[in-house]
Amino acid sequence: MVPRLTLLILLVATSAARAGLDLLPTTVTESSEGGSTTHLAFHDDGTQITYYPPRGWTCEGSRDLASFSIPGYPTARAFISSAPKLRAPALDDKAERLITKNPALLGLPKGATEISITTFTLNPLTIDSHHTLEIQMTYSFYGQKYERSLLLLDRKGAEVSFVLDCPAPDFPKLAPLFRRSLYLIDNL
Repeated sequence: MVPRLTLLILLVATSAARAGLDLLPTTVTESSEGGSTTHLAFHDDGTQITYYPPRGWTCEGSRDLASFSIPGYPTARAFISSAPKLRAPALDDKAERLITKNPALLGLPKGATEISITTFTLNPLTIDSHHTLEIQMTYSFYGQKYERSLLLLDRKGAEVSFVLDCPAPDFPKLAPLFRRSLYLIDNL
């Protein structure tokens, strides 16, 4: 009897540890008198989180990562990811010093060179009353210049990150599209 009880406790503990934000996307189409709209839904313990990606962007996902393909930009990528804890203890002024001292926290591809952080902005937007920190940077990868926007969101001590990574010439066009879509996240 004791081994069964131990097994049951382990199963419940594992389920509890895996509970939370699930970024495996579901496509939802809603019809109304004016037509229909389509959006993505992510889930968090029975709550549906809605997200309207930029028009034409397609999404694939798993529990911890939603990845977006951007038509016409084969080397650009955007993604939303979740982690059980923040990469910085808090999203505040101290995070800038920590990240500057440890660029590995930026999640750049291995082999990235000429890394330059161009801006740190506390709370550039608030998503469902959660604090955010945006870090914009440039870097080189195999001789090509890239720009990256990394928006970190503190979700009850866990982290949700929103990343746009693309060749530098494409950033001025794609960054505003991605940013506008972040205003359309609900129930996060």
